[in-house]
Amino acid sequence: MIFQQFRHEEGGCLSYIVGCSRMQVCAVIDSQHDIEPYVAYAADHGMRITHIIETHSQADHLSGAQRLAAATGASVYFHESVSAAFPVRRVKDGEDIRLGNVLFKVLHTPGHTPDSITLLVSDTARGREPWHALTGDTLFVGDTGRPDLDGDAGLLYDSIWGKLLPLGDGVEIYPAHFAGSSCGKSMSPKPSSTMGYERRFNDSLRAKSKKEFVDLVTADLPVQPPLFQKVRQYNLGFLKEPPIGKTYDMNSLEISPEKLKEKMDRGEKPFLLDVREDFEYRLANMGGQLIPLGELSKRYGELNAEAEIVVHCHHGGRSRKAVSFLYEKGFRNVKNLIGGIDAWSVKIDPKVPRY
Repeated sequence: MIFQQFRHEEGGCLSYIVGCSRMQVCAVIDSQHDIEPYVAYAADHGMRITHIIETHSQADHLSGAQRLAAATGASVYFHESVSAAFPVRRVKDGEDIRLGNVLFKVLHTPGHTPDSITLLVSDTARGREPWHALTGDTLFVGDTGRPDLDGDAGLLYDSIWGKLLPLGDGVEIYPAHFAGSSCGKSMSPKPSSTMGYERRFNDSLRAKSKKEFVDLVTADLPVQPPLFQKVRQYNLGFLKEPPIGKTYDMNSLEISPEKLKEKMDRGEKPFLLDVREDFEYRLANMGGQLIPLGELSKRYGELNAEAEIVVHCHHGGRSRKAVSFLYEKGFRNVKNLIGGIDAWSVKIDPKVPRY
Protein backbone atom coordinates (compact mmCIF):
# COMPACT_ATOMS: atom_id res chain seq x y z
CA MET A 1 0.00 0.00 0.00
CA ILE A 2 1.18 3.50 -0.90
CA PHE A 3 0.17 6.18 1.62
CA GLN A 4 1.27 9.80 1.22
CA GLN A 5 0.07 12.85 3.13
CA PHE A 6 0.27 16.32 1.54
CA ARG A 7 0.50 19.21 3.98
CA HIS A 8 -0.74 22.61 2.80
CA GLU A 9 0.42 25.29 5.24
CA GLU A 10 -1.89 27.92 3.78
CA GLY A 11 -5.23 27.22 5.40
CA GLY A 12 -3.99 24.28 7.46
CA CYS A 13 -5.21 21.68 4.96
CA LEU A 14 -4.22 18.02 4.54
CA SER A 15 -4.81 15.79 1.54
CA TYR A 16 -3.74 12.26 0.68
CA ILE A 17 -2.77 9.77 -1.99
CA VAL A 18 -3.51 6.14 -1.13
CA GLY A 19 -2.83 3.42 -3.66
CA CYS A 20 -1.94 -0.14 -4.53
CA SER A 21 1.64 -0.55 -5.76
CA ARG A 22 0.83 -3.96 -7.28
CA MET A 23 -1.97 -2.62 -9.49
CA GLN A 24 -0.31 0.81 -9.87
CA VAL A 25 -3.55 2.68 -9.14
CA CYS A 26 -4.28 5.29 -6.51
CA ALA A 27 -6.90 7.60 -5.04
CA VAL A 28 -6.57 11.27 -4.12
CA ILE A 29 -8.52 12.21 -1.01
CA ASP A 30 -9.61 15.82 -0.35
CA SER A 31 -7.73 17.31 -3.28
CA GLN A 32 -6.61 20.93 -3.19
CA HIS A 33 -7.22 23.29 -6.12
CA ASP A 34 -3.57 23.02 -7.19
CA ILE A 35 -3.53 19.48 -8.57
CA GLU A 36 0.08 19.43 -9.78
CA PRO A 37 1.51 17.81 -6.60
CA TYR A 38 -0.82 14.80 -7.02
CA VAL A 39 -0.21 14.42 -10.75
CA ALA A 40 3.56 14.66 -10.21
CA TYR A 41 3.59 12.19 -7.31
CA ALA A 42 1.55 9.64 -9.24
CA ALA A 43 3.81 9.98 -12.30
CA ASP A 44 6.97 9.67 -10.19
CA HIS A 45 5.66 6.42 -8.68
CA GLY A 46 4.27 4.94 -11.88
CA MET A 47 0.68 5.18 -10.62
CA ARG A 48 -2.61 6.06 -12.32
CA ILE A 49 -5.08 8.27 -10.43
CA THR A 50 -8.36 6.38 -10.81
CA HIS A 51 -10.37 7.62 -7.81
CA ILE A 52 -10.93 11.09 -6.35
CA ILE A 53 -12.69 10.89 -2.99
CA GLU A 54 -14.08 13.88 -1.11
CA THR A 55 -14.75 13.32 2.59
CA HIS A 56 -17.31 16.14 2.42
CA SER A 57 -18.28 19.20 0.40
CA GLN A 58 -15.54 21.66 1.33
CA ALA A 59 -16.42 25.24 2.28
CA ASP A 60 -13.15 26.75 3.53
CA HIS A 61 -11.00 26.29 0.40
CA LEU A 62 -11.24 25.50 -3.29
CA SER A 63 -11.29 21.79 -4.09
CA GLY A 64 -9.34 20.37 -7.01
CA ALA A 65 -11.70 17.43 -7.56
CA GLN A 66 -13.23 18.69 -10.80
CA ARG A 67 -9.89 19.80 -12.25
CA LEU A 68 -8.22 16.52 -11.28
CA ALA A 69 -11.06 14.50 -12.82
CA ALA A 70 -10.71 16.46 -16.07
CA ALA A 71 -6.94 15.92 -16.10
CA THR A 72 -6.94 12.20 -15.28
CA GLY A 73 -10.34 10.80 -16.21
CA ALA A 74 -10.78 9.57 -12.63
CA SER A 75 -14.22 9.38 -11.03
CA VAL A 76 -15.15 11.67 -8.14
CA TYR A 77 -16.75 10.01 -5.10
CA PHE A 78 -19.07 11.69 -2.57
CA HIS A 79 -21.57 10.46 -0.03
CA GLU A 80 -24.93 9.75 -1.63
CA SER A 81 -26.58 12.72 0.14
CA VAL A 82 -24.55 15.30 -1.80
CA SER A 83 -26.08 17.50 -4.47
CA ALA A 84 -23.56 18.21 -7.24
CA ALA A 85 -23.72 19.77 -10.71
CA PHE A 86 -21.09 17.46 -12.22
CA PRO A 87 -20.90 13.65 -12.48
CA VAL A 88 -20.10 11.95 -9.17
CA ARG A 89 -20.10 8.39 -7.87
CA ARG A 90 -22.35 8.18 -4.80
CA VAL A 91 -21.36 5.92 -1.92
CA LYS A 92 -23.37 4.68 1.06
CA ASP A 93 -22.56 4.01 4.68
CA GLY A 94 -20.82 0.64 4.93
CA GLU A 95 -19.89 0.50 1.24
CA ASP A 96 -16.44 -0.70 0.13
CA ILE A 97 -14.22 1.06 -2.41
CA ARG A 98 -11.42 -1.18 -3.71
CA LEU A 99 -8.14 -0.31 -5.40
CA GLY A 100 -6.22 -3.55 -5.78
CA ASN A 101 -5.10 -4.56 -2.29
CA VAL A 102 -6.37 -1.31 -0.78
CA LEU A 103 -9.83 -1.30 0.76
CA PHE A 104 -11.72 1.84 1.81
CA LYS A 105 -14.69 1.21 4.10
CA VAL A 106 -17.09 4.17 3.96
CA LEU A 107 -18.57 5.40 7.25
CA HIS A 108 -21.23 8.11 7.00
CA THR A 109 -20.23 10.56 9.75
CA PRO A 110 -22.47 13.65 9.40
CA GLY A 111 -22.24 16.60 11.75
CA HIS A 112 -19.71 18.96 10.24
CA THR A 113 -21.71 18.63 7.03
CA PRO A 114 -24.60 16.31 6.14
CA ASP A 115 -22.44 14.55 3.53
CA SER A 116 -19.35 13.93 5.70
CA ILE A 117 -17.72 10.52 5.52
CA THR A 118 -14.79 8.78 7.19
CA LEU A 119 -12.72 6.29 5.22
CA LEU A 120 -11.31 3.26 7.02
CA VAL A 121 -8.23 2.12 5.11
CA SER A 122 -7.03 -1.50 5.04
CA ASP A 123 -4.26 -3.31 3.18
CA THR A 124 -6.01 -6.59 2.39
CA ALA A 125 -2.68 -8.24 1.57
CA ARG A 126 -2.10 -8.15 5.33
CA GLY A 127 -5.66 -8.37 6.63
CA ARG A 128 -8.99 -6.55 6.66
CA GLU A 129 -8.50 -4.70 9.94
CA PRO A 130 -8.25 -0.94 9.28
CA TRP A 131 -4.86 0.71 9.73
CA HIS A 132 -5.94 4.28 9.10
CA ALA A 133 -9.07 6.42 9.41
CA LEU A 134 -9.29 9.40 7.07
CA THR A 135 -11.67 11.43 9.19
CA GLY A 136 -12.14 14.53 7.02
CA ASP A 137 -13.54 17.36 9.14
CA THR A 138 -15.30 15.07 11.61
CA LEU A 139 -12.37 14.43 13.96
CA PHE A 140 -9.12 16.39 14.14
CA VAL A 141 -6.06 15.96 16.31
CA GLY A 142 -7.19 17.57 19.57
CA ASP A 143 -10.52 18.80 18.26
CA THR A 144 -13.67 18.00 16.31
CA GLY A 145 -15.19 19.66 13.27
CA ARG A 146 -17.24 22.82 13.67
CA PRO A 147 -20.98 22.21 13.22
CA ASP A 148 -22.07 25.72 12.16
CA LEU A 149 -21.31 25.51 8.41
CA ASP A 150 -24.56 23.71 7.51
CA GLY A 151 -23.82 20.98 10.06
CA ASP A 152 -25.46 19.70 13.23
CA ALA A 153 -23.70 19.30 16.59
CA GLY A 154 -26.02 16.50 17.70
CA LEU A 155 -25.29 14.49 14.56
CA LEU A 156 -21.57 15.13 15.07
CA TYR A 157 -21.85 13.57 18.53
CA ASP A 158 -23.72 10.56 17.12
CA SER A 159 -21.09 10.07 14.41
CA ILE A 160 -18.12 10.24 16.76
CA TRP A 161 -19.60 8.18 19.58
CA GLY A 162 -21.33 5.72 17.26
CA LYS A 163 -18.76 5.27 14.47
CA LEU A 164 -15.30 6.50 15.53
CA LEU A 165 -14.88 5.90 19.26
CA PRO A 166 -15.53 2.15 18.82
CA LEU A 167 -12.38 1.92 16.64
CA GLY A 168 -9.30 0.32 18.17
CA ASP A 169 -6.68 2.41 19.96
CA GLY A 170 -4.07 1.62 17.31
CA VAL A 171 -6.04 2.98 14.36
CA GLU A 172 -4.18 6.02 13.01
CA ILE A 173 -6.21 9.19 12.55
CA TYR A 174 -5.55 11.31 9.47
CA PRO A 175 -7.81 14.40 9.31
CA ALA A 176 -8.34 16.98 6.56
CA HIS A 177 -6.94 19.87 8.61
CA PHE A 178 -4.42 20.86 11.26
CA ALA A 179 -3.86 24.06 13.28
CA GLY A 180 -4.33 27.15 11.12
CA SER A 181 -7.63 26.00 9.64
CA SER A 182 -10.90 27.74 10.44
CA CYS A 183 -12.74 24.39 10.46
CA GLY A 184 -12.06 23.83 14.17
CA LYS A 185 -11.19 25.97 17.15
CA SER A 186 -8.43 24.16 19.05
CA MET A 187 -6.87 21.61 16.71
CA SER A 188 -3.26 20.58 17.12
CA PRO A 189 -0.47 21.42 14.65
CA LYS A 190 0.18 17.66 14.51
CA PRO A 191 -1.02 16.19 11.20
CA SER A 192 -1.94 12.75 12.55
CA SER A 193 -2.72 10.85 15.73
CA THR A 194 -4.18 7.56 16.94
CA MET A 195 -7.64 6.75 18.17
CA GLY A 196 -6.21 5.82 21.56
CA TYR A 197 -4.45 9.15 21.93
CA GLU A 198 -7.54 11.13 20.95
CA ARG A 199 -9.68 9.10 23.32
CA ARG A 200 -7.39 10.12 26.19
CA PHE A 201 -6.39 13.68 25.32
CA ASN A 202 -8.96 15.25 22.97
CA ASP A 203 -10.99 17.53 25.25
CA SER A 204 -14.05 17.34 23.01
CA LEU A 205 -14.19 13.57 23.47
CA ARG A 206 -14.25 13.86 27.26
CA ALA A 207 -17.84 15.14 27.27
CA LYS A 208 -19.99 13.08 29.62
CA SER A 209 -23.21 13.60 27.69
CA LYS A 210 -24.54 14.66 24.32
CA LYS A 211 -25.66 18.01 25.73
CA GLU A 212 -22.23 18.68 27.22
CA PHE A 213 -20.62 17.90 23.86
CA VAL A 214 -23.04 20.12 21.93
CA ASP A 215 -22.48 23.01 24.35
CA LEU A 216 -18.72 22.55 24.07
CA VAL A 217 -18.42 22.42 20.28
CA THR A 218 -20.82 25.31 19.64
CA ALA A 219 -19.13 27.76 22.05
CA ASP A 220 -16.56 30.35 20.93
CA LEU A 221 -16.36 29.22 17.32
CA PRO A 222 -13.78 30.86 15.01
CA VAL A 223 -14.67 33.33 12.28
CA GLN A 224 -16.55 31.57 9.50
CA PRO A 225 -14.49 31.18 6.31
CA PRO A 226 -15.14 34.11 3.94
CA LEU A 227 -17.68 33.36 1.19
CA PHE A 228 -18.01 29.81 2.51
CA GLN A 229 -21.39 29.20 0.87
CA LYS A 230 -20.09 30.31 -2.53
CA VAL A 231 -16.90 28.31 -2.09
CA ARG A 232 -19.00 25.21 -1.45
CA GLN A 233 -21.19 25.98 -4.50
CA TYR A 234 -18.07 26.22 -6.66
CA ASN A 235 -16.69 22.97 -5.27
CA LEU A 236 -19.97 21.24 -6.12
CA GLY A 237 -20.04 22.63 -9.66
CA PHE A 238 -22.85 25.16 -9.27
CA LEU A 239 -20.49 28.11 -9.86
CA LYS A 240 -18.15 28.01 -12.85
CA GLU A 241 -15.70 30.65 -11.61
CA PRO A 242 -13.95 30.51 -8.22
CA PRO A 243 -15.53 33.05 -5.84
CA ILE A 244 -12.24 33.65 -4.04
CA GLY A 245 -10.20 36.16 -5.99
CA LYS A 246 -13.16 37.31 -8.07
CA THR A 247 -13.39 40.65 -6.30
CA TYR A 248 -9.76 40.86 -5.18
CA ASP A 249 -6.44 39.14 -5.70
CA MET A 250 -5.35 37.61 -2.40
CA ASN A 251 -1.71 37.84 -3.48
CA SER A 252 -2.03 41.62 -3.61
CA LEU A 253 -3.06 41.56 0.05
CA GLU A 254 0.24 40.10 1.25
CA ILE A 255 3.56 41.55 2.34
CA SER A 256 6.89 39.80 2.82
CA PRO A 257 8.96 40.19 6.00
CA GLU A 258 11.59 42.02 3.93
CA LYS A 259 9.07 44.56 2.58
CA LEU A 260 7.65 45.14 6.04
CA LYS A 261 11.16 45.74 7.39
CA GLU A 262 11.80 48.26 4.60
CA LYS A 263 8.63 50.13 5.55
CA MET A 264 9.66 50.25 9.18
CA ASP A 265 13.17 51.43 8.27
CA ARG A 266 11.60 54.33 6.33
CA GLY A 267 9.75 55.37 9.44
CA GLU A 268 6.39 54.01 8.34
CA LYS A 269 4.45 52.39 11.14
CA PRO A 270 1.79 49.96 9.93
CA PHE A 271 -0.56 48.75 12.64
CA LEU A 272 0.40 45.18 13.62
CA LEU A 273 -2.50 42.83 14.31
CA ASP A 274 -1.70 39.43 15.84
CA VAL A 275 -4.46 36.82 15.39
CA ARG A 276 -2.80 33.97 17.30
CA GLU A 277 -3.92 32.69 20.69
CA ASP A 278 -2.97 34.39 23.96
CA PHE A 279 -0.52 31.66 24.98
CA GLU A 280 1.29 32.02 21.64
CA TYR A 281 1.56 35.77 22.11
CA ARG A 282 3.20 35.19 25.48
CA LEU A 283 5.73 32.84 23.87
CA ALA A 284 6.79 35.34 21.19
CA ASN A 285 5.39 38.53 19.72
CA MET A 286 6.19 41.48 17.48
CA GLY A 287 4.14 43.93 19.52
CA GLY A 288 0.88 45.28 18.20
CA GLN A 289 -2.64 44.29 19.18
CA LEU A 290 -3.72 40.72 19.89
CA ILE A 291 -7.16 39.66 18.67
CA PRO A 292 -7.33 35.86 18.29
CA LEU A 293 -8.87 34.78 15.00
CA GLY A 294 -11.84 33.24 16.82
CA GLU A 295 -12.70 36.63 18.33
CA LEU A 296 -12.21 38.75 15.22
CA SER A 297 -15.83 38.63 14.03
CA LYS A 298 -16.92 40.25 17.29
CA ARG A 299 -13.99 42.63 17.78
CA TYR A 300 -13.04 43.92 14.33
CA GLY A 301 -14.83 47.16 15.23
CA GLU A 302 -11.88 47.95 17.51
CA LEU A 303 -9.74 48.44 14.40
CA ASN A 304 -9.39 51.55 12.23
CA ALA A 305 -10.59 50.60 8.75
CA GLU A 306 -8.59 53.46 7.23
CA ALA A 307 -5.26 52.48 8.79
CA GLU A 308 -2.56 50.36 7.16
CA ILE A 309 -2.82 47.02 8.96
CA VAL A 310 -0.39 44.10 8.74
CA VAL A 311 -1.89 40.90 10.12
CA HIS A 312 0.24 37.99 11.27
CA CYS A 313 0.01 34.63 13.02
CA HIS A 314 2.49 31.76 13.42
CA HIS A 315 2.98 30.71 9.78
CA GLY A 316 0.45 32.80 7.83
CA GLY A 317 -2.62 30.56 7.54
CA ARG A 318 -4.83 32.13 10.18
CA SER A 319 -3.76 35.66 9.28
CA ARG A 320 -4.63 35.03 5.63
CA LYS A 321 -8.17 34.15 6.71
CA ALA A 322 -8.26 37.25 8.91
CA VAL A 323 -7.22 39.44 5.96
CA SER A 324 -9.96 37.93 3.77
CA PHE A 325 -12.50 38.56 6.52
CA LEU A 326 -11.37 42.15 7.08
CA TYR A 327 -11.35 42.89 3.35
CA GLU A 328 -14.94 41.69 3.11
CA LYS A 329 -15.75 44.10 5.96
CA GLY A 330 -14.37 47.09 4.06
CA PHE A 331 -10.73 47.20 5.18
CA ARG A 332 -8.87 48.13 1.98
CA ASN A 333 -5.35 48.68 3.36
CA VAL A 334 -4.81 45.36 5.07
CA LYS A 335 -2.05 42.84 4.32
CA ASN A 336 -1.03 39.38 5.47
CA LEU A 337 2.57 38.89 6.66
CA ILE A 338 3.83 36.00 4.51
CA GLY A 339 5.18 33.21 6.68
CA GLY A 340 4.00 34.86 9.90
CA ILE A 341 6.06 35.58 12.98
CA ASP A 342 8.15 32.48 12.28
CA ALA A 343 9.39 33.94 8.97
CA TRP A 344 9.98 37.30 10.69
CA SER A 345 12.20 35.56 13.25
CA VAL A 346 14.16 33.62 10.61
CA LYS A 347 14.61 36.41 8.07
CA ILE A 348 14.55 39.66 10.05
CA ASP A 349 14.77 39.47 13.83
CA PRO A 350 16.28 36.34 15.43
CA LYS A 351 15.63 37.86 18.87
CA VAL A 352 11.97 36.95 18.39
CA PRO A 353 11.78 33.37 19.76
CA ARG A 354 10.71 30.54 17.47
CA TYR A 355 8.32 27.92 18.82
